[in-house]
Amino acid sequence: MSKLTEIQRFRMTVEDVEKLNNLTRFGIKKSTFIRTAIREKINLDYSVLLAKEKRMKNLIKIPF
Repeated sequence: MSKLTEIQRFRMTVEDVEKLNNLTRFGIKKSTFIRTAIREKINLDYSVLLAKEKRMKNLIKIPF
């Protein structure tokens, strides 16, 4: 695994913390789970985000 260079802090609800703590019973590390989930979400939504960005740039050039 590559060396991690960024530190981010997230606020979570009590329910979310309890669910993450339940993962440790199954041998899943919380930090690894969160990093993997974020990576998967970005990979799924990246093409949609790029399309929205291109559309917004076109709207700025051609407002009508």
